[in-house]
Amino acid sequence: MQVANTREGWGAVQQALYWTIGLTVLGQLCVGLIFSNLPENDPAAGTYFGIHGTLGVLIFTAMLFRLVWRQMHPVPALPDTLSPSLKLVARGTHWAFYVLLIGLPLGGWLMVNARGYRVSFFGLELPALIAKNQPLAEIVFKFHAGGAFLLAGLIVLHVGAALRHEFLLKDNTLRRMTPLPPRTDPLVQSTAFTGSRSTWSDNRRSDEKSRGRL
Repeated sequence: MQVANTREGWGAVQQALYWTIGLTVLGQLCVGLIFSNLPENDPAAGTYFGIHGTLGVLIFTAMLFRLVWRQMHPVPALPDTLSPSLKLVARGTHWAFYVLLIGLPLGGWLMVNARGYRVSFFGLELPALIAKNQPLAEIVFKFHAGGAFLLAGLIVLHVGAALRHEFLLKDNTLRRMTPLPPRTDPLVQSTAFTGSRSTWSDNRRSDEKSRGRL
């Protein structure tokens, strides 16, 4: 497996970042949901607060590194099994993840500081970015909570799209982000990531016609 990305697939570094960040985000959403429903005087609140802050900093740092890595290496083309409109949706969703997974941790950091607290990173208190400002904290909290729900919705959409690629379109899109070997179906290999204007259905119909099926 190559370390860096190519025009045909994602490299080991990008794959590791993708799955590590993805699993950390799922854990962060669960911790955030539990933490937000605890009363302030609950003994466990401080523990969950520390975990939430630590995971947020990890996600923020990993996403910045992933963004830099993406700019330094090729980005594999989207498959021709997608229509132009769906390719636009895919690109929009991709960048929405970047905005949310960088913006939400940063917003959370600002919100905690605005409430007069410090963000904890493995027990170490990080510097405050802003001074205490309770009205600002309430505004940032609304964006932070709304962004978390939007992120959860995008994750559901992303998982559904990945399963569609794997089991319906069978175009190796999901497999490019895993160590799994690509499918060896020559039709899939020749049409999925060519970057041509023809669609998968057009290529399949042409193939069937050449075999005398139509």
